[in-house]
Amino acid sequence: MGRVLVIENSPRWHLGRMRRWLDEAGLEPAVVRPHADEPVPADAGDHDAVVALGGGRGVAWNGELAALLNRAVADSVPTLAVCSSARLLATEFGGATGEVDGFHPGPRLVGRRDAAADDPLFAAAPMAIDVVWWRHEEITALPEDALLLAASPHGVPEAFRIGDRAWGVQSHMELDAAMIRALDGGDDLAERVDAVQEHLEETWRPVVHRFGGLVSGRVAGTPLPLLDS
Repeated sequence: MGRVLVIENSPRWHLGRMRRWLDEAGLEPAVVRPHADEPVPADAGDHDAVVALGGGRGVAWNGELAALLNRAVADSVPTLAVCSSARLLATEFGGATGEVDGFHPGPRLVGRRDAAADDPLFAAAPMAIDVVWWRHEEITALPEDALLLAASPHGVPEAFRIGDRAWGVQSHMELDAAMIRALDGGDDLAERVDAVQEHLEETWRPVVHRFGGLVSGRVAGTPLPLLDS
């Protein structure tokens, strides 16, 4: 089983449903909690992959996390950055972010771009991708060399790749109704997220499985077959 270094920026923004998908994909999470004074490593060390979660807006250790993401890209370590960590990945390589006009969290549909057809993770994603939107800030420009894989109907980048092995996803795949309630999102939002659970599972479970396949070395830069259910 491969070992994945997981950076948990907030106890409320944990792996959620992603933990099960990582386990199915043969990846064992080693969670580092800087919010509990655990230091962010300078590199992946003896881990086979890096997953950086959300909840890191304005935290004191963003410099260290940015350095870890930069090093992971340089070392070709498979990396998946979610929400605030995706924005950190983008800005670390020359992208830009801005404040969102209003905060309206909830389920959204984003569109897969043509380039995703040849992407190791997103090749099997549907043309309309279910996500859960929860953010006060978003990417306004990707790095020059980043590959856009999915975007909102208004053109906001939602998923992208830097190099061959680093992915950023601005919205959330890991959120479930229990996490929404823990975030004080309210019952109405929790019920709306719960209503799209099946679609989130169908879309994102294969993506995380492919991430595990990339880590295991079953493929290198080519689309992965689905793992058995």
